[in-house]
Amino acid sequence: MGANHARVIAESDRTDLAVIVDPDHARVAPLAQRVGCEYSRDIEAAARCDAAVIATPTQLHAEQALQLLSQGRPLLVEKPLAATLSESAAIIDAARRLALPLMCGFVERFNPAVTTVLSLLEEDPLHVVGLRHSPMTPRSTLSVVFDLLIHEIDLALRYISGHGVASVCAVTSDAGRGAVTEVSDCVLGFDSGALATLSASRAGQRKVRTHLVSTATALYEIDLLRQDVTVYRHLAHEQVEGSAMYRAETAVDVPFVRHRGEPLALQLEHFLDLLDGDGDIDVERNGILPAHEVAARVEEASTAPVLVGAAS
Repeated sequence: MGANHARVIAESDRTDLAVIVDPDHARVAPLAQRVGCEYSRDIEAAARCDAAVIATPTQLHAEQALQLLSQGRPLLVEKPLAATLSESAAIIDAARRLALPLMCGFVERFNPAVTTVLSLLEEDPLHVVGLRHSPMTPRSTLSVVFDLLIHEIDLALRYISGHGVASVCAVTSDAGRGAVTEVSDCVLGFDSGALATLSASRAGQRKVRTHLVSTATALYEIDLLRQDVTVYRHLAHEQVEGSAMYRAETAVDVPFVRHRGEPLALQLEHFLDLLDGDGDIDVERNGILPAHEVAARVEEASTAPVLVGAAS
């Protein structure tokens, strides 16, 4: 992700990419040459910039973020914000105390298919289904809950906005890898009565990024990879007299999805708006922790024993 962030910063006409900080000279030198900037092994080089993007291994986020915030640097930090919930809260508290812009890399918020559906929703969802499956990533040491599922959690919270998560049921699997959680399925129950059924996997054979958002009158089918949306509305149904045939009538609509650019570049634009004072930094900060809190509840729920037995 660091290389992708470097690319979109270098391509933006609102920014100058000053330096990439990485201890691995062999990896960073070709990247810096490609995007036309300096590189350094010292994080102090980032402290001399107007703002910084942290796309390092998750276990380093807290130390690096707190150091740069203490030096007055606004931050965009890749998700998850930190390795633990307490560290994430500490970063957010530091940014709030110092009145500094802070963003977390929930890049799917800027997927045009997602923003289109959010603009079309006229009633509260009853059920959200989210699938985020990928082939195995051997280098990954982060639980799939905080690597992939946290995106689905964040989007479910946005679809079913204004309602708290009342219950969490979850199961996980290491898919034969041992200590690393590779598959996680969960059901979130909201205090509105809505449900979100979410699945994340790094044990698949291809990338799958799909959502189904159901309301009382419509079903929104979203393909996040193709960035398209299809809307279904059930109109009528009948049993054909004298036969076993069942007939249903459904209206299908394919709304226009406005593609304003690559989601990662749109995320950067939003970060720059925060820096320029054109966005609400308090709203942005307050929107970071909820998905992390629910992800932590998913992890906890997946380790709770499930008791099955006949009633006495």
